[in-house]
Amino acid sequence: MDKIKELETLLKEDVLIEVAQDIKELEEQLAKKKNSKTLQEELDYMKQVKLYFDEVILDIEHNNLKEQDAIDILEGLEDMRAENQPDF
Repeated sequence: MDKIKELETLLKEDVLIEVAQDIKELEEQLAKKKNSKTLQEELDYMKQVKLYFDEVILDIEHNNLKEQDAIDILEGLEDMRAENQPDF
C-alpha cells in the first residue's frame, strides 16, 4: 500500500473518528463548565486539528498530496501517538 493510501485509511478509520469523539467530549465538558478557558482552548485546538485533517483528505481525493507529504504526516501522527501512550 502506498503511503498516501495508508494515510487516507488511517485518517478516515481512526484519527478523524477519535478527533470527533474528543470534540464531542470537550463540548459536553464545556457545557458543564461554561467559563473554562482551558477547555475552550482545547476545543478550539481539536477543531483546528479536524479542519487540517479534513483538508488533507480533500487533497488526497483531488490528487494534490505528494508521497513525501504523506510520509511526513504519517511520521507526525506516529510521534503524537507515542507521546500519548502511557508509560508502564
